[in-house]
Amino acid sequence: MPTWSYTGKDVSQTKAEESLKAIKGACFGCETHSADCPIAKAAGEVAGMPGFVPLTVKEQIHAQISGALSGASFPIDTPAALIAAFPDGADTTCQVGDLKMTAGEAGTLLTAADFPFTSEKSVADVIVERAGL
Repeated sequence: MPTWSYTGKDVSQTKAEESLKAIKGACFGCETHSADCPIAKAAGEVAGMPGFVPLTVKEQIHAQISGALSGASFPIDTPAALIAAFPDGADTTCQVGDLKMTAGEAGTLLTAADFPFTSEKSVADVIVERAGL
């Protein structure tokens, strides 16, 4: 479990990831990063916590796909039903850094033999594997 060095408090891996994502979301998108930037410093402090293991790109995309489908009714029997299950349909977007994938693009990685899907995890498993993440 990651430990916040300033207080000695143990935090969950999930909370550390959420905090790091929030800090990075506050970035102004400057061309250069320096140790003088408080946002970069805070992100570095969270990422450097003892016990913190950042999620891989594959794990982050997997979690985003699973999360986007968390309200869907399974089994899902067809490609059209799968696209309709995403919150914004084919335009639902997962993004980590510069890697960006819409549900419509991810759907092109699937075949009829992949159906039916029985859970959001099974959808995410197939997509991240086929995408080569």
